[in-house]
Amino acid sequence: MANYTFSCKTCGHFTEWHQSTRGNKQESSCPECNAIAKRVFMPPITFRMSSALKRTIEEGMEPKLVKREDMPKTPLKKAKPRITRPWQAGH
Repeated sequence: MANYTFSCKTCGHFTEWHQSTRGNKQESSCPECNAIAKRVFMPPITFRMSSALKRTIEEGMEPKLVKREDMPKTPLKKAKPRITRPWQAGH
């Protein structure tokens, strides 16, 4: 089951549980006042995470502008693929 959190302007946040992910889940009617509520995207189970990890997740939600001068001077090395099945050739 998927849960979706919505925010009503008059009543606040509420959560709905749906068995299917089909259909439009961007809006829903508030169970108390029947007004249209917009969906709120919230990170899952953050109360168990460290504060540094929470901050990284929240900052990662918005795109960052990076200048060419701030990019690393040397390109990153590609990691070799780890072959877990020796009878298969790595690609």
